Amino acid sequence: MSYVVYNLETTRVPDFAWKHSGIKYYATLGAAKAALTRAAGRINKADYGIADSVDFHNSIEKTIIKRNLMSGKEYQEPVNTPLCCSPSSETYWSM
Repeated sequence: MSYVVYNLETTRVPDFAWKHSGIKYYATLGAAKAALTRAAGRINKADYGIADSVDFHNSIEKTIIKRNLMSGKEYQEPVNTPLCCSPSSETYWSM
């Protein structure tokens, strides 16, 4: 089981909870709480929550509507999708 730190209102994962390859998953609840405590000087701790990663992706994380850059069709994607993995960006199509 792993945990994710996220903004309660937007469900976006904050900057301190990202790593090079995407969202940073914490192995234990204590590790996620410690990361949130360390960032407390830069953020309002009350605005953030911690959830099990499976529950977060299945039932908490919001989706947004975007337009595919090549086909022009609208589609939904999670708010935490990196730009390089989003068909709505030029970066995605130039790789």
